[in-house]
Parts: sequence; C-alpha cells; structure tokens
Amino acid sequence: MSTELEFIATVVTGDLKAVKELVSEEPALINILRDDLEVTPFEIALKSGFSKLAHFLLEQDNFDLNTYNHNPLRISIDLGFLDIANKLLILGANPNYLPTKMSSSLLLCLDNEYFDLAELMVEKGAELDVRNDNGWTPLIWAAIKGRKSTVEFLLKHGANINVCNNDGWNAITGAYFKKRIDIVAILKEAGAIFSAKFSEAALLSAYQNGYLDIVNTLLDDGVTPNISDEKGNSLLILAIQKGDQATVDKLLSIGADANAKNEDNNPALSIATKNDHYSIAISLVKAKADVNLQDSDNRTPLLRAAYNGEYELCKLLIDNGAALNIKDPSHYTALMFAAKKGHMKVVQLLVESGASLNLSNLQNYSASQIADTEGFHLIRSYLTDNGRLQ
Repeated sequence: MSTELEFIATVVTGDLKAVKELVSEEPALINILRDDLEVTPFEIALKSGFSKLAHFLLEQDNFDLNTYNHNPLRISIDLGFLDIANKLLILGANPNYLPTKMSSSLLLCLDNEYFDLAELMVEKGAELDVRNDNGWTPLIWAAIKGRKSTVEFLLKHGANINVCNNDGWNAITGAYFKKRIDIVAILKEAGAIFSAKFSEAALLSAYQNGYLDIVNTLLDDGVTPNISDEKGNSLLILAIQKGDQATVDKLLSIGADANAKNEDNNPALSIATKNDHYSIAISLVKAKADVNLQDSDNRTPLLRAAYNGEYELCKLLIDNGAALNIKDPSHYTALMFAAKKGHMKVVQLLVESGASLNLSNLQNYSASQIADTEGFHLIRSYLTDNGRLQ
C-alpha cells in the first residue's frame, strides 16, 4: 500500500497515533488531494466526527487553511465544530474564501445564528457584502428569509443596504415581496430604498396590500404614480374605487393622470361620482380632470352629481366648463335629473347657469313636467315661470 493510501486509511479509521507517525515522516500528507478523492483528510476527519484528529491536522505548520475548491472553515461551521472554526480563524483562515457554487462562510454562520463566531469573522476581515453565484449578499438572504436578528447584526456592522442580486433585488425589495414587513421597517429605518427595477411593482403591491407607509415612502422617493395593475387600472383608479381621499390627493399632487380610465373605459371623475365619492370628485376637478368625459353608461359627471343633489360639485363642474344640456341614453339632462329628485338648489344653479328648460326626454317630458309628475310642485312652478321663484 502506498504511503498516501495508508495515510487516508488511518484518517478514515480515526487512528490518531498512526496519523501522527505518518505525518512526522511525511508532513505533506496532511494536504493530499488525490484525483480519486473528493475530500481532504481534514474533511474526512470532521465528517467522521474525529475532532481531535482534525485539531491535530490544522495545528500543523504546513496545513493548508484554504485548499483550492475546499473550505475547512466552512465545513467546520456547517458541521457545528465551532471551536475548530474559531481556531481556523485565529490561525489565519480566509473568512472570504468562497468555493464555487457555495455560500460564504459568514452567511452559513449567520444562517445558524452563530453570532459570536460571526463577530470574530468580521474582526478577521469577513466581507459583509460578499455575493454568491446568484448575487445574494448575506443581507439580501437574511431579509428575504425574515431573519430579523441577522439583519440587525449585519446593519450594525455596516452591511451595504443597496447592493442588488443578479435579478435586481436589493434587501428591502426582497423582504417586501416575501411579505417580511418587520424587516422592511428595519431596512427603511436604515435608509434603504427599493431597487429601481422593482420599485413600481412594489408601489402597486404595497397599495393593494394596505401598506400605506410604504406607498408614501415610494412616492416620496420619486416612483411614478402613473402605474397600472394587470387589468389596466391605474393606482389613482384603485384609490378612487376604495374612496381613499388621502391617497388620491397625494397622487394628484405629484402628477397622477386625473383623466385615467379603468378597465371598463370609465374615466376617473366618472368613477368617483358613480361611487358617490364626491369629495374625491372635487379633488379631480381641481386637478383639471375633463368634466365632460362620459362613462360607459354615456353619462357625464354633471348628470350624476345633479341626480344626487351634489350642489358644490355641480357648481365646480359648471365653473370648469361642464356641458349643461348633454343628455343620457334616456335623453335626461342634468336639469331633468335634479327636477325628478327634487333638488331645488341644484335646479336653480343649472337654470341660472344657462341650462335649457325646453328639452324633453324620450317620453317627451320637459324638466317642469317631470317635477310635476314626481310631486315637486315648487320646482315645477319655478321652471314653468322660466326660472323665477313665486
């Protein structure tokens, strides 16, 4: 049997005495790496649990602390031999040595929450932002996995919060999309911002999930408000549908399109009036929404506002150029609707603004006749008298 094979056999059997004798005769044996072996003698010893033998090998002056494509430090951590990992670091093992297709020793250490050993690794020069084959840094990994203690450890020691992986995710982006909201909060506090590639998707998702603090942060960071979901509904449309006045005002203040339409081709202003969100409708008009755009029912905002007796909105619509005599599919005008529902104040506003009293609906009823039919005789008298109260 050759000396190399004899040495491997003694390591495999854990024969420390024989190992010492062979090493004393041929010190280079401790680092042999034959073509037919996938592991070093040190790795064989650790995997067999022969810690005394492993200690002996690493204490030899010529022990290779960073065998090419093998990592004594990493395997020590992986198998839980922390005392050996500690000794390797003290002896000068490179904490940043990264064999192909393996995560860093620091990441492995943090994965197991061996924070005391991680402290030593950092002290010995471990790079906090080392990237693996997919570009994941320890911070990105910890954020995505929801490892709060590890995130805090890395931030405390100065990990870079803005590094992205190969897909463009940084730590806060990854944490958000994995719904690690507690991690997102920690990273936000540390000044993290969403990576540009995913910031728009994060904004939309944050709103849909009710994370309004994240929504406001992203908008304040300059993410465009004019984004849409897979159905074509813009963020503004979603906010209008929810009746979310604060978000609507925020979006309009930073340039959201006040004339955006939803998946059914209904304009923002029509959606607001159709859903009785009149204060939102007022905000949209003030943001220069087109007051004459019709919805899918061929009704304008003024028609709906008049029907519901919304005086303030009606006045604002008229002041901004709303067409007074446009008809819906039943040939009702805004004046007819206001008369039908008994909204005297709106009737007066429309008449004083120039609405025609002589138009008729499909039943050939004028506004005054509609008011009379509904029992609103004061309105009927007012309209019959051509807009003069008796």
